[in-house]
Amino acid sequence: MATTNLTIRRANRQRRGLTLVEMTVILSVIVVLTSVLVPTVMSHIAQARVVRARQDVRTLANAIMDFYKDTGFVPKTTDSVNGRQGRRAVDLLASAGDVPSLPDAGSLPASVGIEDVQRWVTGTTDLYGNHLVKNVPGYSQKTSDALPGWNGPYIASLPQADPWGNRYLVNVVFLKPGGGMVAEGGETKRAVFVLSAGPDGMIQTPFEQEATTHVVGGDDVVHRLQ
Repeated sequence: MATTNLTIRRANRQRRGLTLVEMTVILSVIVVLTSVLVPTVMSHIAQARVVRARQDVRTLANAIMDFYKDTGFVPKTTDSVNGRQGRRAVDLLASAGDVPSLPDAGSLPASVGIEDVQRWVTGTTDLYGNHLVKNVPGYSQKTSDALPGWNGPYIASLPQADPWGNRYLVNVVFLKPGGGMVAEGGETKRAVFVLSAGPDGMIQTPFEQEATTHVVGGDDVVHRLQ
């Protein structure tokens, strides 16, 4: 009988719940681990988004240059005339996504004003996909390696928003491939970027600047085409 009672007492001790002290210790360990791991995980997520944005702007830039190699002109009009570039010019090509924000004047360098960046938001715009995927303007199709023509799609699917939900943008109005950094009139060419506004969602890179002295503002993610 004594052996039986001892066995029962041991079983009861095994079945009992955790004490308040034990629960406090376990919760403390969980809190410590969480405080250590969460910032690390969030940092990795933030870095992964920047890496993806860098890959996307490079992919979009390459697609534009492939378009140019096939057609001999830049996709910067919403229409086409005789299968080539049209007359209704735009300032920007854009992906899907929200329109990025403009920064407060106080957050910009002294040499850069709001008027230098606002055209990224206010300029006339057409969609990347119309030119690089769907051929909405109706460019002539490429039928021979010896003849120019649209030979897309130049990317697998319609360009989506950047990792922070904003548009990718390119100031295509200034793009003049070939001939180095000097345009036909002798002036220095303007810098052309495929741009994401970056983690803060604010564009801080001037819209128009010389290609030889260009600067990239804030945390904008860019790939320079020219």
